[in-house]
Amino acid sequence: DPKLMNLIRILFVAFYGSLGSLMPYLPVYYHSLGHGGAAIGLLGAVKPLTTFLVAPLWGIISDRTQNPAFILQFTFVSSLILQLLFCARDEVRFLVTLGFLAAVFNAPVKSLIDSMVMDNLSEDDRGQYGKLRLWGQLGFGLGSGCVGWLLSHKPSTPTFSPVSHPFREEILDVGMEAAVAAAASEELTITALENLNQMLSSAIDSLKNINGYHIAFLAHGVLSIPAFLCMRAFNRFQIKASKNSPIMKQQQRQSSSDVVTKKEGPQILDGLNLLIHNTDALLFFFLVFVVGTSSGCIENFAYVRIREVGGSGKEMGLSRLVSSVAGAPMFWFSGPLTEKLGADRVLVLSLLSYVVRFFIYAFMKNPYQGLPAEALRGVTFAAFWSTGTIFAHRISPKGMGATMLMFLNAMYGGLGQSVGAIIGGKLQSKFGTVKTFIYSGIFDLIFAFAAFIFLTLKKDSSFRNPQPMVRLEKE
Repeated sequence: DPKLMNLIRILFVAFYGSLGSLMPYLPVYYHSLGHGGAAIGLLGAVKPLTTFLVAPLWGIISDRTQNPAFILQFTFVSSLILQLLFCARDEVRFLVTLGFLAAVFNAPVKSLIDSMVMDNLSEDDRGQYGKLRLWGQLGFGLGSGCVGWLLSHKPSTPTFSPVSHPFREEILDVGMEAAVAAAASEELTITALENLNQMLSSAIDSLKNINGYHIAFLAHGVLSIPAFLCMRAFNRFQIKASKNSPIMKQQQRQSSSDVVTKKEGPQILDGLNLLIHNTDALLFFFLVFVVGTSSGCIENFAYVRIREVGGSGKEMGLSRLVSSVAGAPMFWFSGPLTEKLGADRVLVLSLLSYVVRFFIYAFMKNPYQGLPAEALRGVTFAAFWSTGTIFAHRISPKGMGATMLMFLNAMYGGLGQSVGAIIGGKLQSKFGTVKTFIYSGIFDLIFAFAAFIFLTLKKDSSFRNPQPMVRLEKE
C-alpha cells in the first residue's frame, strides 16, 4: 500500500531526525559541563545497560498483551519528557538517575517501531526493509546537521548553564493549576489560562535567547511531535486497513488465534532455550554484542576527539550529515548484500570498519580528516542494522517477533554499548582519547581476524538462509 509505505518513510525521517538532533551531542554536552572521561563513560553506559536489562521485558509485555501500539506511544512520550529534563541540572548523580529513568521507557521504542514495520510488510517486502530504513538515516543526518549548523552560529555563552530554575517553576505551577482547573470552577479555569498565557510569553522570550546545547534539546522535542503523530496515524491506519483488506483480516484472525493458543507457542523461557541451543543464533548475538562494544566506545568519544583537534558544532553536524548521506545507498542495497554474503560476514566487515575508524580518529590532526571515518560509519551501520533486523526477525519463533528484536537491541544498544562506554571512559581517563582509539582498533582487528577464520571453517551455517527457531521437543 503506497499510503502505508509513505507513512513508514515519514515516521523514520521524523523519529531518527529527533534522535540525530540530540544524541550525537550528549557526550560533548557533558564535556561542556566540565565532566571528565570517566563521568562521560558512565553517563554513556547508563542508557545502553538499562536497555539491555529492560528491553526484553518490554518485548515480553508487548508479545503477551498484543497491544504494541499503546506500549510504543506510552514509552515514547514518557522517555521524551525525561530526556528533555537532562538540561535542567548538571550534577552527575542527577544525570545518571534521570538517564536511568529515561532509558527504562526508551528501551523498547526502536524495536517496537521496527517490529511494527516488519509485521505489516509482506514476506517479499520484508527483505526490502533497508530501502525504508534509509529514510531514517537521512532524517538522522538532517537533524544532526541542522543542529550542528545552529550550534556554530549560536554557541554556548561563557556562563552556559542548565535551564533556569524560575522557568521550570513556572511550568510546574501552570501544570498544577491546569490540572485543578480541569475539575474546578470557571473562575479557576480563567486564572489558569491567564497564567498559561504568561508562561507562554516567558517561553517565547526564553526561546529568543536560547543558545548552545539547549538548541539540541529544543530540536529533539520539536521533531518528536511529528514522530508521535505518525505513530498515532499508523495505529489508525492498521485499524482501518484490517476492516477493508482480506490480507489484514487474515493476519488479524491469525493474531487472535495466537492469543487464544499462546500456551502452545514458545514462552520466554522456551525462547531463551532456543537461543542457548542454536549455535548460529548465539554466534549472531555475540557478534552483535562485540559490534555494540566498539560502537559504545567510538560514539561516546569520537566528537570529544573532534573537539580536541579544534572542531565545533559546525564540524560535528557536518560529520554526521556525511555519515547519513553515505549510509543511504547501503540501506537501499543491504538486502542483496545480506543474501550474497550472509549475516555473519556482514558483521565481520562491520568490525573491520571500526578498525579503520578508530585509527582515522586517533591520527587525525584537524576535524575534517575525520570525514572519511564518518562516511564509513554510515555505510557499515546501514548494512549492519538492516542485516541484523532482517535476520533477527526471520529466526524469531512464532509469537516472539518483538522479543527477538528486543534481544537484538539489547545486545547492541544495551549490553554492548554500555560495556564499550565504560571501557572507553576508563581508557580515555587514563591514557587519553588517542591511545584509547589505537588500543580499541588493535583489539577489533585481532577479533575480526579470529572470527573470519572460525566462520570460514564452520560448516552447515544458516546465516544465508535463516529460518525460525523451532521449539525443542521434550522427551
